[in-house]
Amino acid sequence: MKSFLFESISLLSHQERRARSIEFHQRKNLLVGKNHTGKSTVIKSLFRTLGARPQGKFDLWDENSVTVVSFTVDKQRFRAVNQRGYRALFSEANDLLIATGSHEAWSKVFAEIVGFNLVLADKKQQTVPADPRCYFLPFYVNQDGSWQAAWNTFAGLTQYSKPIGAILDYFTGVKPPEYYEVSSRRSQAQNALDGFRREAEFLKRARERIGKNIPLSGPKVHPENFEKEIEELTTEVTQLNRDQEKLREKSVRQQQLISNIELQVALARDALAAYDADAGYLRSQPREKLQCPTCGAEHAESFLDLMNFAEDARVLRELVARLQQDAVVAHGEHMKIAGELRELDSSYSRVAAILDTRRGEMQFGQVVDSLGAESALRAFEDEGAVLNKEIQDRLMEIEKLTKRLKELTNARRSKEILNHFRESYASALFSLNLPPIDTHTVRLTTRPDMSGSGGPRSILAYYSALWRTCFGRYGSFAVPLIVDAPNQQGQDNINLPKVLRYIAENLPDGAQVLLGTEIDIKEDFDKRIYMEAPYQLLQAEQYDAVSCYVDPLLSAMYAGIEQMGSVKED
Repeated sequence: MKSFLFESISLLSHQERRARSIEFHQRKNLLVGKNHTGKSTVIKSLFRTLGARPQGKFDLWDENSVTVVSFTVDKQRFRAVNQRGYRALFSEANDLLIATGSHEAWSKVFAEIVGFNLVLADKKQQTVPADPRCYFLPFYVNQDGSWQAAWNTFAGLTQYSKPIGAILDYFTGVKPPEYYEVSSRRSQAQNALDGFRREAEFLKRARERIGKNIPLSGPKVHPENFEKEIEELTTEVTQLNRDQEKLREKSVRQQQLISNIELQVALARDALAAYDADAGYLRSQPREKLQCPTCGAEHAESFLDLMNFAEDARVLRELVARLQQDAVVAHGEHMKIAGELRELDSSYSRVAAILDTRRGEMQFGQVVDSLGAESALRAFEDEGAVLNKEIQDRLMEIEKLTKRLKELTNARRSKEILNHFRESYASALFSLNLPPIDTHTVRLTTRPDMSGSGGPRSILAYYSALWRTCFGRYGSFAVPLIVDAPNQQGQDNINLPKVLRYIAENLPDGAQVLLGTEIDIKEDFDKRIYMEAPYQLLQAEQYDAVSCYVDPLLSAMYAGIEQMGSVKED
């Protein structure tokens, strides 16, 4: 499991000549302070510096302030610098890895160092890499967007098309990082296969074009080429036999169809002649008149018979017309098959002529022509053999990678992950004093929507279940769990302590936790950070020390931006 830990944050305002530096413990951290003392500012600054802007604004804050965040990825230390959207990343050896104002460029480097290879669809359904917002999304409960039923933790996530399901599948292990790695390798193999197939098709067409001018199928000087040609001709004759058999069978069926249609037409015409004679007889013989009981109209007795005969005759004439149309189509198809059979006969004649060639009867001119033809033939065959091997190798690679993708997303694995989530969710609901629900139908994306004071607790239960699943058997990342201001919607003196105690004691073992709260609590935390005076997060007495640490990094960032020619994005 790849581990990400926050080590420290430094905030500096040159305009106010104030600063603040805070170090974090690698396990449980408690940020305590009343409203407007800077808890949320510190937390939001962590994410802003790393390219993920949370929902919510800073009150009375110097927008030109500089932040430096020190963090580790699998114990390898990095430092990130941010000022108004310009960012730089430094290695532990203080090497500048990137300095840019481009969110896309920054996100690419960030993804590389943390091993984040998730790809998503944008609004145009184009595949694009996920950015730092997606990396931190499941692990941060933002007081300005995460305590409701929608995923409003970070600003700008609407650039993606339905990203939540893919993000949660990624971190819980339904589609883990290896899935995207294998999928990328399969795409590369497929692209290579397509390229080799195009080359093989070009080679085939080139061979055909050259064959029109150089007798590639003439007599051969070298025995191996003669044997190769005999092998090709044998294969061609075998295929001709198969094609001829199929065409002859189709021709017989088509001829039978034509005979059947002609017989039906003849029978229909005989019936029409009989009906015409019967109708003429009915018209010539006088009958008593019939009176219609509805309209009073008078008809001869033969009226009904004539009407029935006329309808039968109409049906027969339509049948004859349709049968004649079918006959035309059938004759056309038969002529087409006959033409294909003639083409096969021509191919047979060509192959027979080649096979009749005897090496002992070759003339001098044939020998000269054959030398060039054999050289071309060998070149085509050698290149074709190389391409065929490449094609077979790519097909085997694609088959192997496809099998691995199925293993990574099999139904049993997904069911196990989902069951773990559901069980964790049910347990968290009970611990947070919430009524039980039927979790058997709950999905990873089923974010609760409960009103009243139970709403925030149900949200915490949901996040807790996600975290336990992400830190479980199939998870690949250990990302800090950050909860900002859990005292939402008036938690009473019974439920608020339950919430704080739950965060302190029931989150996954080994996770780094940052909890921002208005009150101090008795539960054990490895480090407590106190924010005391409103709007006084930055302190004048820390300015000089923090400035000495931050300014060299800031200068290096702008020097790198100037050298790289990076342009800041709006």
